[in-house]
Amino acid sequence: MVSAPHPSSIAGEVRPVAAESIVELVREHARTRPDAVAVRSGREQVTYRRLWQRALAVAAALAEAGAGPGDRIALWADRSAGTVAGALGAMALGAAYVPIDPTHPGERTASVLAGATPTALLHDGAGQAGTLPALSVPVIDVRELTERPGLPEPALPRALDIAYIVFTSGSTGTPKGVMVEHGSLANYVAWCGDLVGRAGTGSPLFGSLGFDLAMTSLWVPLAQGGTVTTVAGIWDQDTLFGERAPEAKYTFVKMTPSHARFFDVLAEPPRYDRVTGLLMFGGEGLDPALIDSLGSRLDGVRLVNHYGPTETTIGCCAYRFDRASVPRLPTVPIGRPAWNTRAYVVDEQLRPVAPGAHGELVIAGRAVAAGYLGGAGGGRFLDEAELGGPAGARAYRTGDTVELLPEGALLYLGRGDDQLKVNGHRVELGELRHHVLAVPGVADAAFDIVRGPVDTLELFVRLGGQGPRPGTAESGEEFAALVRKTLAAALPSALVPGAVHVVDEITVNANGKTDIAATRARAGL
Repeated sequence: MVSAPHPSSIAGEVRPVAAESIVELVREHARTRPDAVAVRSGREQVTYRRLWQRALAVAAALAEAGAGPGDRIALWADRSAGTVAGALGAMALGAAYVPIDPTHPGERTASVLAGATPTALLHDGAGQAGTLPALSVPVIDVRELTERPGLPEPALPRALDIAYIVFTSGSTGTPKGVMVEHGSLANYVAWCGDLVGRAGTGSPLFGSLGFDLAMTSLWVPLAQGGTVTTVAGIWDQDTLFGERAPEAKYTFVKMTPSHARFFDVLAEPPRYDRVTGLLMFGGEGLDPALIDSLGSRLDGVRLVNHYGPTETTIGCCAYRFDRASVPRLPTVPIGRPAWNTRAYVVDEQLRPVAPGAHGELVIAGRAVAAGYLGGAGGGRFLDEAELGGPAGARAYRTGDTVELLPEGALLYLGRGDDQLKVNGHRVELGELRHHVLAVPGVADAAFDIVRGPVDTLELFVRLGGQGPRPGTAESGEEFAALVRKTLAAALPSALVPGAVHVVDEITVNANGKTDIAATRARAGL
């Protein structure tokens, strides 16, 4: 371990990373274990030999279309073996792939394409051709490419080359493209692979490839020589947990807490101990009450709380625990930084906060992305020297509020913009959520602030097994009043929601995160 620059920072292990890119790792698996299954997609099973040959065919087709190293390649990102080959082929060429979720509205897709200015667009056929955007660049169907053994292999990408660009929602309303280098991705898959271990049979890929949340389930198994099992979506529970799941346990399953709550109310909730050796949570704060609610279905399952904004290469912190060791804190800690990565807890002037105080989390080192496409950054990306660390290393202000616990783990307390001022009072939504989920009968919760002459904090709750049946009289106003009364007994009045809405569903977006606008619309509010 490296020594901490000041008392409110911690560092991950300093470890060498053997490969400079995921491309190098997949090529090595194709050479040393060519018949191992790399991608299982429905009835199709693609070996490492064939995946690498398909990737070379993609790289050759892109080159013939005029693309080259440093270019950006749009990828129509269905969850399929062809899409994986497309991403790998673009990276093998030295280009960066830009994933586009086919389910996104046209306006969002147009905005991403305008920002990315791709040289070509790849897609995997599968009936999507009619929905592809109209572009003045070559459009290549991966399924039409002929695998040609003996194709010359392009030079492998180097650590500082850009591997992919993911567009996130920007504060101005325009998506921002986050550029991630091959070296950062290679560091991530090495660290995360060590975290999850190698027992089992890879991971199910069911998240949207338009976001980086799903990249753990894609690139970590391929880096290990494991199998990626593509899943149509969270509704395809048979592939995730049922008869179509692999005979051997998944090495790991990664999901958001909202995914887990969705699965928990199924007629037959999954027994995670039967399908996976490790369950990884990410994308949202993890409340201890959720782990409690899953009960014995987690017996024998290792648990990891995984944290990281897109700007820190999928994930940059992790906390290992199990059902018997859930900390009694507002959220499960996010733990310690990844390999070759450092974390600082600072105030608004980037000064270290006192031990135990709340501050903004700043991540530095190998995990940090190369920046935003076009240079837009709004001051988020820094030189680590501004924090008292080594000059020349990148750092990123996450905007998340954390506390450094005495044992050296980070505790996530919410977004900086979740530290909302409501009528002049600061509201920590992480703390509020913890108390709401402790109310008997509440299975899930979401919050919104309605601004006006007098701001209103609104709470949306979905009922669970111990609560009244949805749609009954007692599930409406009476239960809402009970929630407010319970919260008023435990929290300052400024933290008690002015309105509580009992809803039948809290909507989750394509990235597995709570969509408050859609929840409100569904409830007719």
